[in-house]
Amino acid sequence: MTKRETDTSASEEARGNRAATTSDSEALFDALVEERVLAVGDAGVRTTDEFDDTHAIYHDSYVGVDDSEFHEAVAATFGLPDADAAADLVAERGVSRAEFVCYLAVQSHVEREFPAEDLAAMTVMVFETVPDSPVPPEIADVTDDPQSFLAGRDRAVVSVWKRFCDPCEATKADLPTILDATPDDAAIAGIDGEVAVAFCETHAVESAPGFVVVDGPDRRTVCESDADAVAETLRAVYAD
Repeated sequence: MTKRETDTSASEEARGNRAATTSDSEALFDALVEERVLAVGDAGVRTTDEFDDTHAIYHDSYVGVDDSEFHEAVAATFGLPDADAAADLVAERGVSRAEFVCYLAVQSHVEREFPAEDLAAMTVMVFETVPDSPVPPEIADVTDDPQSFLAGRDRAVVSVWKRFCDPCEATKADLPTILDATPDDAAIAGIDGEVAVAFCETHAVESAPGFVVVDGPDRRTVCESDADAVAETLRAVYAD
């Protein structure tokens, strides 16, 4: 769905096709810039704030749905006969909810009409621009197995983040305040709260940003975006 089929033969025709594909890719990238999906600056390529707003709408609508609703949405979007056919397509091509959401956002945001194949190629470009995780780069991402991170540690903090979360972004801006309040013997890591759902449920993390604070047998969950308030809680927990 989000990957273009390419001819891998060594024929002259195939080489010509690959050259054309490169040219097409450049044109599609330029179109994404013109359509205010991507912006190119001194820091590199990024998605625009306008596109992020569109992306957030579809993200909130589809990332957390169950398989049945996800497959029905895929079937409706691509004109497939039913959810079972969509499930087969999703399994065959390994399409994630995040990729599907990105496709819908690109399709909705651009004003010009593009063939489905071009939209798929454009989605790949945009998807590769979006950060892989909402976890701040300053801390380790343990989304895949937060319980293993906690195992054997007497003191630890697991922070919980989500995409398109304004309180999360505000907290990230003041992250040094939280890191400074975390003792040297307390390991700190982060997770994507929309992926590590079971961990959030186990530790009663009801909103992001959240912080699961471990001090020996004691565990406290704090859902707070004020970095000073989080830091105060950390100092209180680790006062001894």
